[in-house]
Order: sequence, then structure tokens, then C-alpha cells
Amino acid sequence: MRSVLLTLFITARLVNLVNGQSVQENLPGSIQVPKVSLVYVKNGPFDRECGSLLNKPVKQEDIDELSGRVGEFQAMWDKEGSVYLQTILKETGRPFPWQDVEVTLTACDFPSMGSPLIIYTKSFLSSASKPHSVSAFPIVIFHELMHIFLRSVDDNSLLKQKYVSESPLTLSQLQVMALEKFVLLKLGRPDIIKWLDTRYRTRFSPEHRRAWEIVNDIEGCEAFIAELKKN
Repeated sequence: MRSVLLTLFITARLVNLVNGQSVQENLPGSIQVPKVSLVYVKNGPFDRECGSLLNKPVKQEDIDELSGRVGEFQAMWDKEGSVYLQTILKETGRPFPWQDVEVTLTACDFPSMGSPLIIYTKSFLSSASKPHSVSAFPIVIFHELMHIFLRSVDDNSLLKQKYVSESPLTLSQLQVMALEKFVLLKLGRPDIIKWLDTRYRTRFSPEHRRAWEIVNDIEGCEAFIAELKKN
């Protein structure tokens, strides 16, 4: 499995290089909302290698549908996702470390991740047993962007120290989930909160479920946000 992930990681890096991902730090003191561009290379190397290595070839119908819906997903991000980012950057007073972000979409059965930045779309395609509403797509990207955002923040959270006995995966999700919950509450999106609640409690790993319980049921998202605010 390690070799599979390494091969896919290298392939994803090559995809990002081919598409010209720009990674630039903002000027000190400035807060800018990064430009987020969604990219899908139809019949490209990542989906081909991913499907082969996982022994789950990507169906051509999924490739065709995703290729035809990139504009739809981009429009939904531009409408809602950019507001999510703007809200968090303003609330915390911290800049996002990149000015331009390129998001590689995949139709392969491969989980979304922040490094390299890949978004799993299969569950939003018509071939899924119960396709998710496209309105939930921006929060999936936002989740991975928050992992990138938090890498530029000094990790001195007292709340994370309080739960130091939890697994590394659980600890890595606490602030991200708090940022998700906070922005959705602030922008009045109970529908997406409900969607996340169902996913984290029933469809993800026990470590994800535990992180969501800590944020949603025990501490509340505001406590984590208070720690992230720049003094």
C-alpha cells in the first residue's frame, strides 16, 4: 500500500506541475483571498495510474461527466467557497500562505487530501449510489485548504494539548473541523452542517468521528477559533 500511495503522490505532483500551480506567499500584513482554480485532466495520468494501482479502473462515463462538470464545480466554489475563505481569513486575521491554488479533481476512488491538493469527486457524480448535492462541494475543498492554512500557523493550541492522548489523525482534524463548523454557522448553512455531521459520525474513520465529537459536542468550535485569532 505504501508503494501505491507513493506512486500516486508522485503522479499527482507531476499533474500539478503540468498545470502550473503557483505557490506564493502573501506580503506580510496583507490578507488576500487566494484564487482557487479547479483542474481536471481528462484521461490524464493520475486517474489512469490510480485506477490501475488500486485495481479499480475509472469508468469512462465518470471521466466524461467530471470533465463536463468542471465549470459547474468551479462556479459553485466561486459563489460559496470563496466566501468561506474570506470569512475565516477575516475572523482569524491571518493570511492564506498562497496567492494562487490549483485543485486537481479526480474521478478515481481515492480520498481527498491537502498535500498534494486532490479532491475526490466520485460521490458527486451521477454514477454514485446517492450523489451528493453540488452545494456541498465547496466545503470539501475548504476542508483541504484549511489543512494548508493551518500549516502556516504556530501549533501551540492548548485545546489540542488537552487531548494529547488522542490519535494523531484526530488531533490533525480538530482545528479544521472547528473552522468548518464556524464558517457554516456564521454564514447560516445548517444544511451543510447536517451533511457534515452525518458524514463524520457514520461514514468516516473512528478518528474523524472522535474529532467531530470533540469539536461539535464537547468544546464547541468557537474555543478553537479563539486560539487561532492573530493578536
